[in-house]
Amino acid sequence: MRKIAIFLFLSALTVPAWAGFQQNNVNTGNGGFVGPGATAGVTTVAQAKSARDDSPCVLTGSIVQRMPSDNDHYLFRDSTGDILVDIDDELFMGRTVTPETVIRIYGEVDNEVFERTKVDVKNMEILK
Repeated sequence: MRKIAIFLFLSALTVPAWAGFQQNNVNTGNGGFVGPGATAGVTTVAQAKSARDDSPCVLTGSIVQRMPSDNDHYLFRDSTGDILVDIDDELFMGRTVTPETVIRIYGEVDNEVFERTKVDVKNMEILK
């Protein structure tokens, strides 16, 4: 009986971990199929502002300014609005980005209680 209880307890602990492997990684910079039938998820700043925490997103627009409070935080803008983005220096890979540069960022929404919604950027590509 004790072994069964331990087995059930350990099984319950692994369910959230297994669920993490089942997430759809399409368009998050982690690879996967992109094309007919693939889900795009969050594609605009307006959608990102109202999306659930950890929602995958792909946004196209421009970085308009670096935030003075933190070197990794920038204000990102597309045609639907502005949002705070967290981009690690390594993602720039030595490339220069200006407010006129159009980029595509792949990441996930960070929508914490009592904090401003932002996007944690996992990958970035320069379009023009």
